[in-house]
Amino acid sequence: MKTKFTFKAFLPALLLIPLFYVIILVIPAIFTTKNYSTPLFPRIFIPSILIFSFLIVFGEVRTKCISVTINKNDIVAKRFFGLLTKTYKISEIEGWKFSHLTGKGGTYEYLYLYKEGNKVVKISQFYHKNYFQVKNYIQGNFKYLGYEKLSYTDEFKEIFK
Repeated sequence: MKTKFTFKAFLPALLLIPLFYVIILVIPAIFTTKNYSTPLFPRIFIPSILIFSFLIVFGEVRTKCISVTINKNDIVAKRFFGLLTKTYKISEIEGWKFSHLTGKGGTYEYLYLYKEGNKVVKISQFYHKNYFQVKNYIQGNFKYLGYEKLSYTDEFKEIFK
């Protein structure tokens, strides 16, 4: 069983490129200008917002745009569209939980696989078009650990792990 990306999964990755380009152009221009009448606040605020936005989008790609392949003996999670690969043995996985994320675009379900009390794999309805097929497979083969109420604080912390 292998997850497949939706079209929306590629949008954050595509957003990283122009955001990085703007950071490379704007930040040096702000600090090398000879115009000393520019207020200090925009000189600090604009680069901070750009860098913070880049980190958020980068974290989103790193933690949620993952390809998962479930084999007979192991689970292979490929992050960054295949650049980083981690393999977990089926016997190491304690079970799974799910949660719901509600936004302007609708409500999406997230499924988490746990190892030693930590989330190791995150599969989402937003990023994976065959989410419910994968969920059905996981339901039949792994222990259900319950519903996990979505915490934006935890989601934010995971971006920077």
